[in-house]
Amino acid sequence: MQALLNFLASLRNTAKDAFKVELSGSNVAEMQDQSDATADVLTFSENITSIEIYHSEATPQSFTVNGLTLIVAAGGWRSPIAGTPAKTVGIPTGVNCIVARLV
Repeated sequence: MQALLNFLASLRNTAKDAFKVELSGSNVAEMQDQSDATADVLTFSENITSIEIYHSEATPQSFTVNGLTLIVAAGGWRSPIAGTPAKTVGIPTGVNCIVARLV
């Protein structure tokens, strides 16, 4: 009986470690808006691995992050981001937006 209890305890610990979830990309490290842009480019202090973008335009807008073009609908978008790691975000000309680098 003790051997069975030890086995079950070991199995529980193994399963707990196998399904360990670590949250990332949910804390704002930096936030900028269109007034921070130079030639429609926002520059953050570190490479972007997760991002949140908000705008309220009537139509979807294109943002360039890590070499990828993101088409973002009004109301915003939040996600980890792949591509070639970079510190910059290209924003649409004349669009009011808020962009946050998440960690």
